[in-house]
Amino acid sequence: MTELGIGSIVTAVFPVHHPSAHEQEGYRPAVVVGLPELAGTPRFGLLIVVPMTTDRGQGWARTSPQLYPRYPAGTADLRSPSICLLDQLRALSLARVHRVRGRLSAAEYAPIREGLRRMFGDPGPRT
Repeated sequence: MTELGIGSIVTAVFPVHHPSAHEQEGYRPAVVVGLPELAGTPRFGLLIVVPMTTDRGQGWARTSPQLYPRYPAGTADLRSPSICLLDQLRALSLARVHRVRGRLSAAEYAPIREGLRRMFGDPGPRT
């Protein structure tokens, strides 16, 4: 498996939830946004990821671009235009990762970093 890093796009299997609700499930791409080993020695092999879904021009993605960054097909080997679902941030076992598709460049990853920063209430650099 290619080395994982922040900004890697992986294909993973997200578990089915009972009861089913709005969480993403099944086989899909996700962006790695956190590596627990960067903060210490983790108990388990986990990644912090944000799942993606196919971009079909959904209105909710257009009206909240900082919460739902969009990527064209071909970005880091994505097969179709995709939306990064920052509101679905989660831990995922390394055992659920099927493959590493590619990695976002720093410029491509920047909207994700900015959206997460805002979502967690970080006002950004102080002057």
